[in-house]
Amino acid sequence: MQVNKTLDVYYHSQHVGTLAETPDKRIAFQYDSEWQKNGFSISPFSLPLRNDVFVPNERSLDRFGGLFGVFADSLPDSWGHLLLDRYLESIGIKRGEITTLERLAYVGKSGMGALEYMPSKEADFDYKNAGLDFDTIAKECANILSSKNSDQLDILYKMGGSSGGTRPKILLSEDNREWIVKFPSKNDPDTSGKCEYDYSLCAKDCGISMTETDLIPSSVCDGYFKTERFDRKDNEKVFIITFAALLEADFRAPSCDYETYFKLARALTKDAELDKEQLYRIMCFNVATHNRDDHTKNFSFIHTDLQGWNLAPAYDLTYSDTYWGEHTTSVNGKGREITKADIVTIGSDAGLPEKFCTDCYDEINSKAKVLDKYLIPNQNNKEHIPFRERISEISI
Repeated sequence: MQVNKTLDVYYHSQHVGTLAETPDKRIAFQYDSEWQKNGFSISPFSLPLRNDVFVPNERSLDRFGGLFGVFADSLPDSWGHLLLDRYLESIGIKRGEITTLERLAYVGKSGMGALEYMPSKEADFDYKNAGLDFDTIAKECANILSSKNSDQLDILYKMGGSSGGTRPKILLSEDNREWIVKFPSKNDPDTSGKCEYDYSLCAKDCGISMTETDLIPSSVCDGYFKTERFDRKDNEKVFIITFAALLEADFRAPSCDYETYFKLARALTKDAELDKEQLYRIMCFNVATHNRDDHTKNFSFIHTDLQGWNLAPAYDLTYSDTYWGEHTTSVNGKGREITKADIVTIGSDAGLPEKFCTDCYDEINSKAKVLDKYLIPNQNNKEHIPFRERISEISI
């Protein structure tokens, strides 16, 4: 197999720069000279816009396969990673035989966000007229998660192989709009799609910006969660970067706190009030509704030529826990038993008016009660008690 040692990066047909593998398997990057004149920094803290050869530190080998975070964002993780491995095996390529650059080449032009990688090895088979219904797709996803053979592997790979996240998903194009549809993971209850849909409705009611969401009916479960992609708009790819990529942080383990998130938002958005308010609402919502999977890859920024950097719409808001029983992102140094005072302190320190912080907290805490039915009891400790019942007792 011919192995890629270099790969060119493009954005809206413009050459951003070139990736090259170093002898120790780290992936260096250099901006194109024209991009240096007319482009923007695709990762402001790691890749400032200058004529240097950038080499990631050694920690990148474990965190991002030797890549800078912004390029690792293009790679699928969990479900998409599994699909790619299974697809490669089907064409005779073993997992250990493929490099990180090769994986990016298989992503090609189909990755999340706006960056594209050439020369591409992207699969070119047609899936648009496959005629699969959503229950059939869910069944085939379950087969793959159980290490069973699937007759629809090619289709599933093409429809969802570039996606991130743990749950199986596919990418759809309908009426000139792009969508993501999620399916239950191996240990998910049949209500997982309905749960995330209800969370999205509640989040919007709490003033949190999200794309359009829907619930696809099913004959075997409570439905499949469907959400419009924010990295696509008017048939054009939108540049996005996760907090994990910006901070070069490991999203698989607790590595950050909301105070850092606010510092990041203030730095990139020039202290935009709306973005700070949105981030504060998301923090309140995550704590109030037991969404503990609030890691650095579940927050993103969007960059456009007209508006520069802005916080992306919220996503992956649903009931979730961690095996250590705490929020992945801490609030005022805490991962659990977070108080109203902790939350308001973070918002106030970020420059938001204290009255806004307290009123917003109270509003979200009240509206989130409709989701109490999803807070699963744990008889071994008091975590089954809805957060709002414990933190509302503490006034500031």
